[in-house]
Amino acid sequence: MRESDQALGRYVLLRLILLLCVFFPIGSSFSFGGRGIGINYGRLGKNLPPPDIAVKLITSSRIKHVKTFDMDPVVIQAFTKSNITLSLCIPDEELPALASDPTRADLIVQRSILPFIHTTKISSISVGNEVSMMPDLAPHLLPSIKNVYYSLKKFKIHKRIKVSTTHSVAVLAIRSPPSHGIFQESIAGPIMKPVLRFLNKTQSPFMVNLYPYLTYKETSEVPLDFALFTAKPNLYYTDPNTSLVYTNLFDILVDALNAAAASLGFNNLTLVVTETGWPTNGHENDYAASLQNAKLFNQRLIKHVMRVPVVGTPMRPGVPVMVYLFALFDEDLKVGEPTENHWGLFYANGSKKYELGLQKHGVLSRTKLANGENKFSLL
Repeated sequence: MRESDQALGRYVLLRLILLLCVFFPIGSSFSFGGRGIGINYGRLGKNLPPPDIAVKLITSSRIKHVKTFDMDPVVIQAFTKSNITLSLCIPDEELPALASDPTRADLIVQRSILPFIHTTKISSISVGNEVSMMPDLAPHLLPSIKNVYYSLKKFKIHKRIKVSTTHSVAVLAIRSPPSHGIFQESIAGPIMKPVLRFLNKTQSPFMVNLYPYLTYKETSEVPLDFALFTAKPNLYYTDPNTSLVYTNLFDILVDALNAAAASLGFNNLTLVVTETGWPTNGHENDYAASLQNAKLFNQRLIKHVMRVPVVGTPMRPGVPVMVYLFALFDEDLKVGEPTENHWGLFYANGSKKYELGLQKHGVLSRTKLANGENKFSLL
């Protein structure tokens, strides 16, 4: 090869390396090890803005992380060069075939990952959504996760994109006191332990959907202010086993999940809250579901997880928690309770209900608790 050709080859290679570094810094795997605020982008609604408009709305809200509920290439394409990190999801109904046929995983990766690998930040894939409690799908969960992981490994992108699955907080049999958190007996051994073992081995996140609003509605013991992060300093909960003090319901649920994982031998999993939020409307007599409370919860949650220095939770102080808010839009095709259609930051027409305050959060110090007695028992 001529010297001029060698020089040209080195120049092209350098340009290629620099181009890749713009989108994927060398050594980067978009780890969940840090904190951050993301949002869930669901599309079960009529006349919702198209994906390209959704990306603009997300960008205008200064949100850098998005979780979807499918692997739609059209949606993924809309996030190309947006600098927004995507967490994708393989729909539940695909798990039986995916568990038994590894080539299904290859097809998913070839269709929804490889075409975008150099232009879109994809951090993770959730295999199913809250299927660990579903008797017909739970047995297919770990084989499906493994097949997706091995497919990513085949294409040498398994270190960049993590594979996990999202769980409902209903996997807990005990959530209070948080130090006694354990999983439901029916799934602890056969489902949760092998899944968590895989997550631990591959350094993948333990993904959980948890809603202080729903916990508040399930019990009369939790004050609304405690669920909304607005409790006064003399309103707190002390774990009777550890003497750790909790000033909000969110941290109790997170630590109950951490304790449940630890009870199975997994003490250092990275827990990611893949769904949380507060509805802006609901039943006529549901005074907790309101726009004002949704604004309060989400703004206070953001301040809580984005404090400097990192606060973490009482059980894991200084350990950041990644949080995805639910949801981007109101979705009027969702079935269930009236609240199901009113979790969005935006109305279906794209108008914003309230500001999250992401542009305003700054350095906040942890307030010392005033002396006082516990005001309530929990759950």
